[in-house]
Amino acid sequence: MVWPPAIGARPADVGQAGELRGMQETDPRLRHWRARLAARAEEAATAVGAIPGVAGVVLGGSFGRGEHWPLSDLDLIVVGAGRPVADLAAEVDQCAYQLSEMWGTSGIYTAVDAGRLTFDAGELSGDPAERMDDHRWLHGLDKVYGGRPARDDDGVASALLELSARRRFDEAVVGRRVEAWLATAQRALADAQRRADDDATAAWIAVRQAATAIAEVATERWGERAGSLGRYWTLFEARARRHGDPAFADRLLTAAHAHPAPRADVPEWLADRIALSYEARQLVGEDVTPEQNARDNHLAYAGLYHRRFPRSAYTWMRPPPDADVRAAVGALRELARS
Repeated sequence: MVWPPAIGARPADVGQAGELRGMQETDPRLRHWRARLAARAEEAATAVGAIPGVAGVVLGGSFGRGEHWPLSDLDLIVVGAGRPVADLAAEVDQCAYQLSEMWGTSGIYTAVDAGRLTFDAGELSGDPAERMDDHRWLHGLDKVYGGRPARDDDGVASALLELSARRRFDEAVVGRRVEAWLATAQRALADAQRRADDDATAAWIAVRQAATAIAEVATERWGERAGSLGRYWTLFEARARRHGDPAFADRLLTAAHAHPAPRADVPEWLADRIALSYEARQLVGEDVTPEQNARDNHLAYAGLYHRRFPRSAYTWMRPPPDADVRAAVGALRELARS
């Protein structure tokens, strides 16, 4: 049996007093961040909950668990009734996008991750261990864990939360999650090898996707959960140290060229995000260096940008000069077998 971490465990936090002391030195966009996120979460849950066919809304992810930081996304998991899941998911996704776009006019953007994790009330009675090949269940059971209901017609949101609390870390589910992440890693490595000669940028992004999947395998085996895209690799290194395996993390980051390294070629918008992220992480007392923070954001946004604009191949997205895609693929395949 794999045991879960305690629900509600929170990272180091300087607290409200520390936040007030630091306001004069901190970007004004980060002031009153708790109140801002709380208000936006309520607004998002209300807007999504008003969509016809929505029977339940769960506030999941870091905000739902009370582990959020100033730049947290809002994760809304929807349970529908009486409408095809795909139709409902598309409308929820559009609503989420419009909210995020509107909030961005204030000078600070909060992404609403909603739509892709939409379920039907009739699906909640099955065995989640048999559904890990479905991205909704692979990601949804984890996102829901430790969250709270924002709308709960006929108890459907509570039923999903109970299912996640009971099954997320049991042996069968963890085993199937490991299998799913390993399959993701192998697909990404095959893609990297196929693209090595004609699209080095895409190949290297696929290498990093494979490395992330392998990191997820390790995280599952340690009995923990991941998350927080823009802080991913620093938090992974910390998990590896906690579980006495920093050497594995070092080998993984070395193979994927994911160790912190100076970059001076990122676009203006990413440079601003990197600076804002570092201030936000300091604000909540996170143990992170400027170099680690820059690395976390650079790797996260290179992948996101390329998925949205697959023909893009800007200098900041390209692999380092000494990168060898085939050598990385070989090293990561060995790590996936370990």
